[in-house]
Amino acid sequence: MTTPWASKKTPRLLKATYLADQEYLLDETRASKLLYFPGPLLWSLIFLALTYLTLAIRFHLPRSATYTRGIDALAKAVGISHATIALYLGVVFAVLLLVGLLWIAVRYVRWIRTVYAVTSRRVIVQRGILGRNFDEIPVTQVRGVDVHQTFGQRILGYGTIRVSSEGGTRVGNEDWVGIPQPFKFQKWVENATEAVETPTVVAAPPPPPGR
Repeated sequence: MTTPWASKKTPRLLKATYLADQEYLLDETRASKLLYFPGPLLWSLIFLALTYLTLAIRFHLPRSATYTRGIDALAKAVGISHATIALYLGVVFAVLLLVGLLWIAVRYVRWIRTVYAVTSRRVIVQRGILGRNFDEIPVTQVRGVDVHQTFGQRILGYGTIRVSSEGGTRVGNEDWVGIPQPFKFQKWVENATEAVETPTVVAAPPPPPGR
């Protein structure tokens, strides 16, 4: 039987010194970027455009004629000059843009701090940026790997994985959300479990000639 050891990888996300002697990394990943970033990026782009379009009226920069007419109509409705209302709205939109950028920063920290990995001996969750915590499930204690995908998640290429473990370890029986190519990750865990449960039998060497 071909073992998954033939596909061992050099750690890029997992701290390499955490691997024991004769332990090999099979796969590692963070959650999909599509889980964390589309919302805050869309928010930021919208308010970036609105900030520019609005302040362009106040500071006489190249601007959209249609948007300018809308600001003029609003200024007449409230009885304020278009330059003043453009300044006020521009400040509001700029603040909302900063909220979006802060949102991106928070999501980035949440995305980068967690790494999921499977080795020849363990399933590992590495958490933290400066300080790091490691939670693990020995592959001998893995009792099942379930994958759940909604229709939208299937299109975006990620899903939720739950590794069932013997003894109820802290990382066992919890949902790992946003795992890219979840069925591939599931297969690595199953391969590692099968390889440990059915070790390769090494044939005895033939006896020396003449005996």
